[in-house]
Amino acid sequence: MKRSILCLIVSAAPVVMCCGAAQAREWKPAGERTCSAEHFHVNDLIGYAESREQRLANGSTNFIDPGQNGSIHVHGWNNADVLVTACIHTAASTDAAARALASQVTIAQGAGMIKPSGPSTNEQSYWNVSYDVWVPSASNLDLKASNGSIAVETVRGQIHFQTLNGSVHLNEVGGDVEGSTTNGSLLIDVAGSGWSGNGLRAQTTNGSVRLNLPENFSAQVQASTVNGRIKVDFPVTLSGEVGKTMSFQLGGGGPLIEAKTVNGSVHISRKA
Repeated sequence: MKRSILCLIVSAAPVVMCCGAAQAREWKPAGERTCSAEHFHVNDLIGYAESREQRLANGSTNFIDPGQNGSIHVHGWNNADVLVTACIHTAASTDAAARALASQVTIAQGAGMIKPSGPSTNEQSYWNVSYDVWVPSASNLDLKASNGSIAVETVRGQIHFQTLNGSVHLNEVGGDVEGSTTNGSLLIDVAGSGWSGNGLRAQTTNGSVRLNLPENFSAQVQASTVNGRIKVDFPVTLSGEVGKTMSFQLGGGGPLIEAKTVNGSVHISRKA
């Protein structure tokens, strides 16, 4: 194993400032997602959008899968139940048919199973669903998307995520977190002085990875890329092939944070 001591200096470029750990919220934030058919086009069909809410008990694990072309945004809050807000998009030959189609779509199967169901789709009749979901800040999540993005903020627990053709944003999460995207970027914003939980393992195949860590953060960090570069904004002692695979300790060490990509860059960024 080749070892080297390398101090990578923070560039003079401006960085996004954060004001500490976000608190889980007891209310539903307004305007988190706009549910509109304005930019929803399928062939020459008439588009329609409908927002719908449903409250559920918190499951031991909340499985969330919007299906094809749907995105997921999960928010932690201080309530004991789960609030599902779904944006249902439909397309049909007439406005009346599109509205009727939306009425046949259900947005959840019950506690712990947040997945839509509805009529089969074809060239003249199409629908999809995207979710904003508020869960207790201590919750377990199993998230799956296809051609859609995934975002999770202020949730701690066992969190697994997987998407194909979509970006992933993790903001101030904790616990045992693991997941991947195939074609999409990874953005991970961490708060506090160390990882709260067992660790983080996140990877993408085609996309960049940015890991934003506080200046005084303590952890074991591993970063790797096959076709790309790695940039570290901390003075660290490195092991591995510098530029392709890096392992290092920040502060007093701690749980492992692992970030990987095949085709893309990795940036371990230091925030004030």
